[in-house]
Amino acid sequence: MSRYLFCLLGIVLAFPAIGLLTLALHTPITISGIAYLIGFLLVVAGLIFAPLHQKVSFAVTISGVMIILIVACTRLILSGGSGSRSKLKMIELPSAKATRWVNYLVDEQDSVLFGEAAMRRMGGVSLQEHKDIVSSMQMAFSEMRNTQSVFPSPFASTYLGLQKPSSFDAVIIEPANDRPTKAGVIFLHGYMGNVTAQCWRIAQAVEDMGVVTVCPSTDWIGDWWTPQGQAIVRAAFDYLHEQGVQTIYLGGFSNGGIGTSRLAPKLAVEENIRGLFMIAGVANAPEIKKMNLPVLVIQGTKDERMPAASARQFVEVLGDLATYAEIGSDHFLIMKESALVQEAIRAWLKGHEAGNATVLSNDETLRALRTRLR
Repeated sequence: MSRYLFCLLGIVLAFPAIGLLTLALHTPITISGIAYLIGFLLVVAGLIFAPLHQKVSFAVTISGVMIILIVACTRLILSGGSGSRSKLKMIELPSAKATRWVNYLVDEQDSVLFGEAAMRRMGGVSLQEHKDIVSSMQMAFSEMRNTQSVFPSPFASTYLGLQKPSSFDAVIIEPANDRPTKAGVIFLHGYMGNVTAQCWRIAQAVEDMGVVTVCPSTDWIGDWWTPQGQAIVRAAFDYLHEQGVQTIYLGGFSNGGIGTSRLAPKLAVEENIRGLFMIAGVANAPEIKKMNLPVLVIQGTKDERMPAASARQFVEVLGDLATYAEIGSDHFLIMKESALVQEAIRAWLKGHEAGNATVLSNDETLRALRTRLR
């Protein structure tokens, strides 16, 4: 009887197995991802054929389980290899202890790109947004592996519902070349959760300036304006203050940008915020203007989720406080046009002066920002 129950379980697991295999045929997958998939397929096959030949079925199933365990253990072992030498780490806040081991099991490339492929098939990602996103993400992951073979990702903890104010993941990227930390950036993720690669792209803009980047994680919705989200952001500020960092810039992408807009007026005085930057997500312009802080807004001209018209209206309200950089890209401009986004942040941060809000095109962005903030 148990053999038929195993067979039924195998049939049930066959559906996600077929789905993953289909996605793998059209999505760049890592070596560990391939091994995981092979192990999973062996487990499913062994269970399905349990009624036919028990010994063979058991051997196939165990082989699949062993492959999965070997890959998982290998990734955990490699994750400890970089140790304190790595500039990129992920910790749990507010305790500041090491992140959960589950965050090392699956390569972020596999989880993010498989997730994007699934969303595209369900209509959650448009053709315009899908264009070049896979190659852009793959390039970022490849560059990251050149410095750290296995790096943590908050993806698993996020979708397991583990991101709480009492214990949440924060990606920390220290300044390059052991430069003394002069300031900090807290960057809030958007809808679908925190991604180490996106945090890394933002950190590249400021790491040579002696700035540490902290990317906290809330739930996958990215609703930072809720009491839970606000508590997580406050804990991120507390972490930087405990490290002796007093000059802090708050920024965010998409829902993270909206969260920055809504939370900044509540946090500005007590947390000593020096400036704000929002990418593809703005709100609450009248209250932001009252803060009298420099604000950088980076917006994609082809953004279908957060229209450029909304960003323009936002900077019009802010007037001289705002610096506005418009880039010829869609909602995922951080990954697709990372160099332009980084240079806009770098130039604004270096100058740290407010000027009249203007619309900057791709070709004008770097030159105009340097001129305005000289």
